[in-house]
Amino acid sequence: MPLPFVLPSLDPKTRDELVVRFNQTEDADTRLRYQMVLLSSDKHLIPSQIAEITLRSHDTVTRVLGRFLEGGLEAIPHKRPPGREPQASQEWLQELQRVIELDPHTVGVDSANWTTRLLADYLQKQTGQAFDQETIRKHLHRLGYVYKRPNWTVQHKAQERDDYLGNA
Repeated sequence: MPLPFVLPSLDPKTRDELVVRFNQTEDADTRLRYQMVLLSSDKHLIPSQIAEITLRSHDTVTRVLGRFLEGGLEAIPHKRPPGREPQASQEWLQELQRVIELDPHTVGVDSANWTTRLLADYLQKQTGQAFDQETIRKHLHRLGYVYKRPNWTVQHKAQERDDYLGNA
């Protein structure tokens, strides 16, 4: 059986700020967290009672109340973890942006089209950073490029068709 954990009554200034934040937030999870603190401090409810009211687990309520005790009002809203730092250097990204519009022959690559494998090899030689094809594809996607096979048409046959977009 967990020990009862009840917050002491809040000073008027902190309580007023908590109510303002509760009413102004647009994030439902953050509002629920503010409500947990209000229920504990105003109604002197224990976490298991707050968990019943808010439909959250006892552990969640205890964690929110503990964060409030440690960090105050700023610790209540849920913050996403920052995630991993990008591994590609600025030099690598700039070189990718530069060469993607160029004909591969102009930079010494013997191919008519860029492939993710060719881009990975070329960029590794130029910058010293090695990435796999999926990483190249993701960076191309962020830059607005879509990697797909070309759809070849015979130009004069396409122009003879009424539905050819080039005739518009």
